[in-house]
Amino acid sequence: MKLKVLRLSDFRNFLHLVVPLAPGLNFFVGDNGQGKTNFLEAVHLLSRGSSFRPIEAGSLIRQGASRAKISGRFEDHHLDNSVEMVIENGKKTILLNGKRTNSATLANLFPTVLFSPESLSAIKEGPEIRRKVIDELLVNHSPQQIRLLREYTRALKARNRLLKNISENSGMRREQELALESLNKIYLLLATQVTSAKIKAILDIQPYFAQAISTIAEQRPGDISVDYLISGRSALSWTDSEVFDALQNRHHELARHEMSYGSSLVGPHRHDVKFLFAGNDSRFYCSQGQQRALILALKTAEIVYHHKVHATYPVLLLDDVMSELDVKRRVNLMKFLEGISAQTLITSTDLTWSDHFGVERNSVFSVASGQVEPRITDRQQFEVT
Repeated sequence: MKLKVLRLSDFRNFLHLVVPLAPGLNFFVGDNGQGKTNFLEAVHLLSRGSSFRPIEAGSLIRQGASRAKISGRFEDHHLDNSVEMVIENGKKTILLNGKRTNSATLANLFPTVLFSPESLSAIKEGPEIRRKVIDELLVNHSPQQIRLLREYTRALKARNRLLKNISENSGMRREQELALESLNKIYLLLATQVTSAKIKAILDIQPYFAQAISTIAEQRPGDISVDYLISGRSALSWTDSEVFDALQNRHHELARHEMSYGSSLVGPHRHDVKFLFAGNDSRFYCSQGQQRALILALKTAEIVYHHKVHATYPVLLLDDVMSELDVKRRVNLMKFLEGISAQTLITSTDLTWSDHFGVERNSVFSVASGQVEPRITDRQQFEVT
């Protein structure tokens, strides 16, 4: 899958852009604060319907403008699709080939994998970031699961509202407790489905993860694995019924605490993921470089697995990742990228490491003050059409 052209109007710090993209490697080079990450964010919005940043829709609109527009044309197996997103009055309107659609449809049609400094630090940070990494894996593993995640999120929000009202003695407590009891049945079923889907995604990708760690970090495949924890216990081998029983039992244990706390304490939003290195928790037994290599291997495994299942590569977004890696892992990542036919958009403050890429596939753009221009170098000739 390839993004042929990206058009931006009044998006972030961009006034108006039309940028044709190469099918292989596209470098976006410039100082910090010039708009490189904004450009990748626009691609992510167009392909996934959402940003990889915590944002409000209004912040996507250039200061002084009333609305922003992102549009582009994707090609997959010689089929073209046009996508347009308009952000106005705090809302996003999405059109696919001129017809209204939603983010779940975009993610299903236009898979995208993001590498960022934040994702590379997932292991050493809190469980929320690790859960986000697995959510991204699940969505790319099976895009239709976006709907399941949304249904769970809606049920979780509704449940939290009831719990908060109960904790604050707001309204008629007995009626709210009955409503909570009714909602719990749906909530626990959705929580089980989401949890089981995440476990399945982890199990399915494990062989590719082991292969990737051998390529990227030059570690023995048997040294690494990923585990999924429910209440501190490994749940990777649990059946759906065992997951449901565990969640239900935990719900019974914490029901009173939830009503006094005013929020849900049971469900996949409270679970954790453990990356094991030689059987040990990598948070405590690995260097920062090894931790980054583990996440990088998971992401590359995600790419390879997606191609095996769907016969197409996702678009890869690498946001200033090279500066976070040591020389050996940079080279290994570059070799990996050269060995696949995925379209890749890479941001960086310089190109000193890019000589490892094949010259014939490079397209280089300079990003400065909200402008993106093709850059002619002695290694490359690129003409915008």
